[in-house]
Amino acid sequence: MNPVTKVNRGIVSDVHLFKRRTSIKWRCLCMGTLFLTKVMVSSLQRWVVVLFLPLGFWFLLACNSDQVNQKVGEERKSAPDAEAVLKDLNRRIAMNGSDATAYAERADWWLQRDRDVSVNTTDSGLAVSAEASPDQPREALRKAMADIKSALLLDTGNALFYCILGEIYTRIGLISEADDALRVAMARNPSLVRAYLRRGELALINRQYSVAFKYLNEALRRDKRLAEAYLLKGMTHLEQKDTTAARSAWLTAIEQDPRLYAAYLELGLSEPDPRLAHRYFSNVLEIRPGHTEALYARAMLLQGQGYPDSARQDYRALLQLNKSHRDALFNLAYLDLLEQKYDPALQGFDRVLALGSADLPALANRGLCYEMMDRKAEASADYRECLRLQKGYPQALQGLNRLK
Repeated sequence: MNPVTKVNRGIVSDVHLFKRRTSIKWRCLCMGTLFLTKVMVSSLQRWVVVLFLPLGFWFLLACNSDQVNQKVGEERKSAPDAEAVLKDLNRRIAMNGSDATAYAERADWWLQRDRDVSVNTTDSGLAVSAEASPDQPREALRKAMADIKSALLLDTGNALFYCILGEIYTRIGLISEADDALRVAMARNPSLVRAYLRRGELALINRQYSVAFKYLNEALRRDKRLAEAYLLKGMTHLEQKDTTAARSAWLTAIEQDPRLYAAYLELGLSEPDPRLAHRYFSNVLEIRPGHTEALYARAMLLQGQGYPDSARQDYRALLQLNKSHRDALFNLAYLDLLEQKYDPALQGFDRVLALGSADLPALANRGLCYEMMDRKAEASADYRECLRLQKGYPQALQGLNRLK
């Protein structure tokens, strides 16, 4: 009579179990510093529910942050105000419509804005991390493209402008066009480090790992402190199933740039020690409050370690960012069900099901709520609906057998 759980839901006992099961493109898009496009989610896997309380876990989580955490706080305080930067760029362009550099800098600003929103959600509940496409690029990418085209009209020979154009194409998903633009950038300026970085990223997207290492190493030869190159090398190692080398690269990345939250996220997702994983996710949220993936990963970690109240806080924070976050709603209801709080659990599963699409775990768990509340007719209806949607669904069959 156990509640139903599935991938990215319910309780897990090891941080490795909720490692994102997606293509390299989606992983990098979620990082927010890279410019990738497509998601290919693998098939759902069911996980065993494990409830345990490791001794001393919470005490260790409460320990003071190390020097890296202190550097994060210092860097965050000194970060420039993004809106003030945009205001200044708008002023420069208004005063001089022939300022190609200002247009290019504003295009870069819009690129950063798109990276920011790609890891968060709007308060309307609509995910803005949805895949950009050549036909329907996100608003920030449209503005970035308009600005960089204006810059190139004013200065057709600037290598950096072509590099920015290549990044925009990559972010939209026009990979061939991105490659062409980056080739022009490198031809115009063979020493442009950023072009080598982006060519390495493009090779990683295309799963050309030796080519990716070649360009990333070239970038690092020119700038040994280039944090994002280490980040991308880590992602390349990860694709080759070399987690040890990947983690080493990510640790080097944060040594070079303590604000590179994508590296903390990857370290957290690959860290078997729950204390360290918690710290890495918290570092992401210190740098980027509202980072939805870090919030969800930390909530799952806390839930799996037996701290439901702390997990609830993170799930509720997610719902403040996105009121329709399906998995946060599901897990809140799931926790209520485990604690035999059937009324709030029932309301929670109702909210999940109201989002549309067949959600068998939510439907089966709602049936279990009804069953525990002795509302047998409604429980039976939910179990039968599960079987209509998926013949032989085991939890539904078990539920109906119990109702006999």
